[in-house]
Amino acid sequence: MTTALGMGSLSGQAGYLAFLVARDGEPDVLRHTLSRREAFYERLAHEPVQSSRRFDRETFLRNLARRRPEPGLDAHMLWLLATAKVNQAERFGVGLAELYGKMTLDDPVRVHIGLQEHYHTRILADVVELFGLPVHHRPPALSARVIVKLIIGTPERWSRPLVGCSEMAGVVIFRALRDCGIALFADEPAVAARIRLLYDEILGDEIGHVGYVASLLGPAGRTLMRGLHRVLGLRLAYEMPELVAVLGRDEIARRFRAEFRVDEMAAELPGRAYAAATI
Repeated sequence: MTTALGMGSLSGQAGYLAFLVARDGEPDVLRHTLSRREAFYERLAHEPVQSSRRFDRETFLRNLARRRPEPGLDAHMLWLLATAKVNQAERFGVGLAELYGKMTLDDPVRVHIGLQEHYHTRILADVVELFGLPVHHRPPALSARVIVKLIIGTPERWSRPLVGCSEMAGVVIFRALRDCGIALFADEPAVAARIRLLYDEILGDEIGHVGYVASLLGPAGRTLMRGLHRVLGLRLAYEMPELVAVLGRDEIARRFRAEFRVDEMAAELPGRAYAAATI
């Protein structure tokens, strides 16, 4: 077990719940809000950031609707498309989970996790809006839809390793997009800093989700979770053509094959991440 933020004597799932209450504040299920996340957004509203770069709106929207990007797009546009399409996958998962009533209101940890996912779709849209572009909501790629439907339609005790695998893949992909975005827009320090801030908000949550799922599994389940991550997670990333185009298959493979140290990742984001268990 690891408690990244030193919750006194609390550890594991109890420590994670205490961390969520401290970080998120009061949940409002009807409004899909967490009080301290709303305060975070209020602070951002008082410190607006906008890129001076201009991107062709029609090119962006046309490629957002395509399965594969048109030839000749530069790395900046590909990164924006990858971010927007990750948002589509997040929104699809959130919507389907709500449709099937997967938010358990008598489990405070799951209430927080479910509401966090709503904020992730909002945050990813905000990343794209830094560049004056909208995010139109469309179904994600077939592979993402299949995994989401499998997770939601399978009894929980069987789906947990797959849930953990998808959360691990999310961490790797979000870290890659964060690092790539910071590098691409390094000539605009305020924009690069806002990209880091927004992606780190998501990463803190996703790292916590990995640790939480791991805490629900025994040794065999965690082994399966790691194995699925190495095989299925990498294939899922390869099904994102914009991500492949901007990062390259070798870099994606390197990131997925690296040791997944959830405790070290949590330590990189003090105040934002908590690992209830290692994998």
